[in-house]
Amino acid sequence: MNPVKELHYFDTLYGVRHQSILTEFSRTQFNRDLKKIVDADSFGFLNKRFKNHLRTNYLLSTHPVTQIDYLDLFRPNLMGNPLLGEITPEYMILPEEGIQHMRREVGKDAKIILLARDPVSRLISSFKLSKAYGRKAADSSSEKFNDELTSIVENEGDWLRHQDELNDYDTSLKKYKKHFNNVLFLYYKDLFKSPKKTHAALQEFLETDVSIEKYTNVVKKKVNSLEATGGVSKPLRKMLEERYHRQTNFLKEHFEREVL
Repeated sequence: MNPVKELHYFDTLYGVRHQSILTEFSRTQFNRDLKKIVDADSFGFLNKRFKNHLRTNYLLSTHPVTQIDYLDLFRPNLMGNPLLGEITPEYMILPEEGIQHMRREVGKDAKIILLARDPVSRLISSFKLSKAYGRKAADSSSEKFNDELTSIVENEGDWLRHQDELNDYDTSLKKYKKHFNNVLFLYYKDLFKSPKKTHAALQEFLETDVSIEKYTNVVKKKVNSLEATGGVSKPLRKMLEERYHRQTNFLKEHFEREVL
């Protein structure tokens, strides 16, 4: 896994995310890496993984993605590594030409994992996260939070349309299955509620050993403050449930159970 985790390469390349957002975020991360080096009394952390983190943020903060070779972002860990990967949620909504470009870069046999969650919960969490990134208190129990989100839903702005795309798992799954040979569709809560079953599915899909000890330790320590979606009024929740009725039904049919 690339130490930066979310590279935002293909989504920036195809206009899902603006270049300036990636540049600014990467510059902040790069400066943080430099500060760690400058402030250090010992340098045992200067391993290949840290160098990869530093180098990736340097490239993404100083070059537009049009001038960057995707696989070059994995150096110096590229050679000799049987598995390479990253996690970028916005890849779910790449236009078809973006997915075709991805296939040319990583090959049609690359392992693609799409992760779904209840559309209403995902949208509420996304709004909390956007407030947190904006350095505003993301208090999901506050009346202000509910009023702000209600206004956004009623006014049908760009942010909401972006959320609609992210919740359209049916379309994303069809596009990736069209262009890649190996696509695994998982439900978010199963990672934590059914760790043994999910671990087995991942191990079979990836065709490699996945440490069950490491996996269970990760899910035990996972604390997702964004999962709490309380404080949303019944009228707002009903509005969102109606808006995402089709998407929720698709997930129920695909996973053959409730997905709340």
